[in-house]
Amino acid sequence: MYYADAAPPEAFAPFDMVVFDSDRHPDLGPLRARKTLAIGYLSVGEVHRTRSYFDELRQQGLLLDENPTWQGAFAVDIRDKRWHARILDELVPAILARGFDGVFLDTVDTGTDLERRDRARFAGATLATIELVRAIKRRHPSAIVVLNRGYDILPAVENSVDMVLAESLVTAWDFQNNRARLAPATQHEAESAMLREAARRNPKLKLLALEYWPPEDGATLKEIYAKVRALGFAPYVATVALDRVVPEPR
Repeated sequence: MYYADAAPPEAFAPFDMVVFDSDRHPDLGPLRARKTLAIGYLSVGEVHRTRSYFDELRQQGLLLDENPTWQGAFAVDIRDKRWHARILDELVPAILARGFDGVFLDTVDTGTDLERRDRARFAGATLATIELVRAIKRRHPSAIVVLNRGYDILPAVENSVDMVLAESLVTAWDFQNNRARLAPATQHEAESAMLREAARRNPKLKLLALEYWPPEDGATLKEIYAKVRALGFAPYVATVALDRVVPEPR
């Protein structure tokens, strides 16, 4: 995963698949020549103020509160059919038209979190997220759909996605102190067991893991890679900003 555009094409040679920001990314031509899968980022539960359609969504009254962890990102009312139409008719087709092989669906947990926090105000947000994910795959059956977490909705959409990313499976990012730490075994054991069960029900489902750790600490990076693979996931370890290509230490 790399959300910048400065890295040269050869930086991605070791990878079978990359996830780029769909608006700002390196040239996809060299990747396609190597048959490397390119997946475009799409946030479905939140919208950052840097997106070209942010002001229009705000004028339409679709935006909710700002995410206190990610400054500039605002929750969107995922139940609104205008948001579904924009994703299905405009955003996903635009990503695929740029040459991407599929979409990486981020912030799919936002609707569920809002509904859990205030059920009366946000009733139906979880169901709306499920319907949107299913509609994306139904509308674009040949596109690769990657789900970032979304564990609450996974049983309902596991046949509508091709891959699931476990973000911070064996590590955790301390936003208050701006540093990484290893997650307790009880956390990743429960998560990995749940995801492996989903893959058992749908053998075509691929399990990925994204971890955050200082690239300079090569010894711990090796341990993280080994631990994630032992759990049955394809790993990648990077910086939390995802603005550097971090090769696996050898």
